[in-house]
Amino acid sequence: MNYEIKNRWNGQVIFSLETTSLKLCVQAAIKSEANLREADLREADLRGASLREANLYGADLRGADLRGANLDFSSGFSFKCSSFNIKLDLKLAAQMAYHFCRMDFGNEKEAKEAQVALKSLANKFHRIDGCEKIK
Repeated sequence: MNYEIKNRWNGQVIFSLETTSLKLCVQAAIKSEANLREADLREADLRGASLREANLYGADLRGADLRGANLDFSSGFSFKCSSFNIKLDLKLAAQMAYHFCRMDFGNEKEAKEAQVALKSLANKFHRIDGCEKIK
């Protein structure tokens, strides 16, 4: 089957491939260094996909299943509405918690309390050996 990754705004084909799944198409796009910026990946089943170093800036990931996906060093993961309802696993939850806990919120009491609450999860970050444990 021919899978196409399209721009979420204008429908232009960013990358296409004759393959057995959208996940394999996305991985091939990344391997070929295609820019997935603003790609429409809504509801995509990307479980276990290697998205390492992908440019996902502006990509629509609403409802995408990212459990087991490798997002290390990816750029542009958005905190816009286009990332609502994504499905994550503990590894990715810990990675996000770790990054949140390493932010400096100055005197923002509520944010600091949230960091304390997330500390246990953050210290499950898969790259904790190369980073400082949250105290």
